Amino acid sequence: MVDTAAQTLRAGARNDLVTQLLGIWLLLAVFLDGWAHLHVPGLETFFTPWHAALYSGLLATAAWTASVIWRNRQPGRPLTRSVPAGYRGTVIGLVLFAVAGVLDLAWHEILGIEVSLDALVSPTHLLLGFSLFLILGTGIRSARAAAGAEAFNWTPPALLSLALMTGLGAFFLIYCSAFVRTPPAVPYLQTPIGSPGHTQAELPPALGLASYLVTTALIIAPFLYTFSGARRPPFGIATILVAVVAWLPLAMSGLRPAAVAGAAGATIIAAASDLLLARRPGPWLRRRLPAVTAVLAALIWTGQLAGIALGASIQWPVSMWLGAVVLSAGLAAALAFLSSLNTRSVPGPAAPR
Repeated sequence: MVDTAAQTLRAGARNDLVTQLLGIWLLLAVFLDGWAHLHVPGLETFFTPWHAALYSGLLATAAWTASVIWRNRQPGRPLTRSVPAGYRGTVIGLVLFAVAGVLDLAWHEILGIEVSLDALVSPTHLLLGFSLFLILGTGIRSARAAAGAEAFNWTPPALLSLALMTGLGAFFLIYCSAFVRTPPAVPYLQTPIGSPGHTQAELPPALGLASYLVTTALIIAPFLYTFSGARRPPFGIATILVAVVAWLPLAMSGLRPAAVAGAAGATIIAAASDLLLARRPGPWLRRRLPAVTAVLAALIWTGQLAGIALGASIQWPVSMWLGAVVLSAGLAAALAFLSSLNTRSVPGPAAPR
């Protein structure tokens, strides 16, 4: 979708910013609807205040997008040729969202309202999520199209776009979030292999370890994307990503003390990491990207563990929580190594070594 944004018409940074501010409306409405599914019993109708917030945000975004296209129209050219660079995906997302909304209404009328994990993996909800990804990605597509062959600069709308898409990913993966689950705060009963109850005892910590890997990928993948076609990542990117991945799901699921303490520790460490990253030049970071991402992941989870230890207590043995940190760091390094296999250099003048 980013690569198809190369057009001559530009919406402009101000229009992109308004589009992304409307994206905040959409994302918060999604989390509000998720909160209602978790905390409002007997939710058995499609017509709720939370759906109204979501679909009114869609109408506002559609009206704004139409106004941007209308103001770009040129005499003698069809209106379809007036869509600015990066906004074709937005139009597709809006149309898909409307279609998915109608299908979702029919789904609920026929099969009822989902009340648990099934709500996140419902086909109509997944289609709504995909269409939202297209809408929320407008700022990135527009900014990259404006850069053309030059180095991509992370404008405020583009950075907000990345944060919103990451937040939407955190919503759909909330059931395996290490910030929501806080696995090390759950007592771990060591049960020998082959003994009665071994499988039942091992399942919660196994899911906990898996949640660390999934959440690591959710943070590190967009962090690595900020190096795509850019000379250096935007300042504060680690803090932004940790904040949307940790705090939005916590606000939706419930602010439990252990989870809040862990998220606070991870956020503080992420902010300190951003200060360290800002002191290093972009080429230095790029050459050492696997090591940088491994250290970043290790620091974030160490901060979370420290927060849990201060706010509650660590129930896992040292081999478990330290292993989770090491596994997460290894996954981060592997993702960075795979991203470095892309041999395209950063566009624009060569940066000094």
